[in-house]
Amino acid sequence: MVSKAFAIAAATVLLCSGHALASPKPVVEELFTANRTLGGRVVVYPEGTPEMRVYRITLPVGAKIPLHIHPSPVVVMVEQGTLRNVRIVDGVEVTDTIKAGDGFLEGHPGEPHYVINTGTEPAISFVTFASVEGMPNMVRVE
Repeated sequence: MVSKAFAIAAATVLLCSGHALASPKPVVEELFTANRTLGGRVVVYPEGTPEMRVYRITLPVGAKIPLHIHPSPVVVMVEQGTLRNVRIVDGVEVTDTIKAGDGFLEGHPGEPHYVINTGTEPAISFVTFASVEGMPNMVRVE
């Protein structure tokens, strides 16, 4: 009983005296912010019950996600490797290369695109969809 009382008293002295051990502080780093797609278009938020979705997608070397659009805003952060994003903007193919640590925003119906891993290692990305319940993440374009 004495040792428990001593422990409580010691903790109280440490906490109240300002000599308590400092706890580690969180590190907050903004990794990406945008309001326009790579093609320069402002994304459009869909109507409905909001639903956020987060995926980790691994594209092996040579893998391709076929031509598609996103009906809601999508943020892609490349964690490892390199992705080539090819989109059709006003009938013209435009290509961007996104490397590990970089990101991009998609989500305009007027910008169909495809993504391919043309690098030498698997490309790993975190993909966040600002969607609504029942809406698909992507719609293929033929």
